[in-house]
Amino acid sequence: MHRRHALWILMLCLASLLAGCGHPWKTIRQAAPNPFYGKGRFGVVPVTFIALQVGNKSETEWMAEKDAEQQQSWQEDKAAINEQFTAALMAEAASEDAIVVKATSAADAPFFIRSNVTFYEPGVFTGVFNMDTIVKVTVQITDPAGMVLDEVMFEAKSPASLINPSTGGRARDAASQLGKLAAMYLSHRIRGED
Repeated sequence: MHRRHALWILMLCLASLLAGCGHPWKTIRQAAPNPFYGKGRFGVVPVTFIALQVGNKSETEWMAEKDAEQQQSWQEDKAAINEQFTAALMAEAASEDAIVVKATSAADAPFFIRSNVTFYEPGVFTGVFNMDTIVKVTVQITDPAGMVLDEVMFEAKSPASLINPSTGGRARDAASQLGKLAAMYLSHRIRGED
């Protein structure tokens, strides 16, 4: 009886390990054959927030509940999310032998990275009750004309804690994580891995 119990525990542990062995992204579509294989130059455009869901509300509904100062703070947070995502993407891509530049025209690169934040859970820190900040982004890699070649979803969490109590700080941290994940995906595609 004890052996059977131990075997079931071992099988459950192995199953959970195998489930965690996948990529830290969800692929929506991938161009085939892989147009990025062996090519490493990408232009990144500013992050957008089209049809953003904040918790269980639309961004418009969420903003309607905020005063002018909070609304301004959110605009600053969105700008910081863009900056952190882009900086982390560019830095991590460089360490993976890819080149990511800020896009200013269609001539900047053969491929473009277009990212849209689709979900944002601000989280909360009270010291007693804490809830993580969650940011989800959909990244499209396109040709210069805007035709989508790859589309991938990423998610990052930033824990609410005494060392990271502010919502804006956690949003910036999550955006940096997302930029690094996007760079990992680019490297993965450049090397021709599945």
